[in-house]
Amino acid sequence: MITEIEVEGLGVMRHLNNFQLVRIKHIANRENRSIACIAFGLGMTVRQFKALSADQQRAAREAHDRLYAPDAMAPRRDGPAAQRLPRPYERVADDKAIRMGADLLRVKAGLPHGHFRRWVEEKSGISYSQAQRYMRAAKAVAA
Repeated sequence: MITEIEVEGLGVMRHLNNFQLVRIKHIANRENRSIACIAFGLGMTVRQFKALSADQQRAAREAHDRLYAPDAMAPRRDGPAAQRLPRPYERVADDKAIRMGADLLRVKAGLPHGHFRRWVEEKSGISYSQAQRYMRAAKAVAA
């Protein structure tokens, strides 16, 4: 999962925090609101972003798009650790459920607040209730 992207000459593009999301929500001007998502990710104000050259703005937009692309939110599955996801209503062995729950907990910790459910529904191939059961199992073992 990608958590930050270096933008040459501008800094590091990061996910927005809750404070920044609330500030963006209260911006009345629609154009400035869309710019704020990119500017705040770089640690800038809207005015500072507008003062950048067109090439710098384009580079910042591309970094923002890569950071928030669905593939960037997906966890990496490499080598033998990659496993087939269960089909709906399929019985899963307890040890596999615990491993999957631990993976899901790591993904959830890396995503911005409010993005996990959408990620599960779009990217994981399992239902949200299944994901919750797997995470509960992993938490129970860790406790």
